[in-house]
Amino acid sequence: MKKVLDNFLSQKHYQELIEYLQGTEWNYNSLIVYDQEDDPNQYQFVKGVWRDGLIYDRFIVDLFSYYLLPSAWVKIKANFSPKRHKLIENELHVDSNYGDMTGIFYINTNDGYTRFRDGSRIESIANRMVIFPRETLHSGTTSTTDHRFVINFNWFGVHESN
Repeated sequence: MKKVLDNFLSQKHYQELIEYLQGTEWNYNSLIVYDQEDDPNQYQFVKGVWRDGLIYDRFIVDLFSYYLLPSAWVKIKANFSPKRHKLIENELHVDSNYGDMTGIFYINTNDGYTRFRDGSRIESIANRMVIFPRETLHSGTTSTTDHRFVINFNWFGVHESN
């Protein structure tokens, strides 16, 4: 079951996140879904936040720990997909083989979306979080109206609003 939470962060925390991300260094990633075929149109920029018990970005970990209340993090990764001339839908996938929940936080509003195996879509709206069981197949897209920024979360525990 999917849960869509608009205005997920307080306005103060959302603005702090936006200001913080303006100084972020992004790393080129030639794949979006790791088992896909090599395609020069399928790339994004990423920022590791949490992986394998290592914290790469304390600000984001602390901020979202307050709101998501995980028992333990599995992985947190920020994705930046540059604006494209054509909207491209990526392959269905799961982000991790471990954990209970997946969350996608939409940093900005654009015409991209997250598509689920059941055909439903969640539009990319600034300060929106969608939460769903980890094993749920989903897919992101590019955007033609703006760059697309999201943060993906995988964790143990269930979500209870803070």
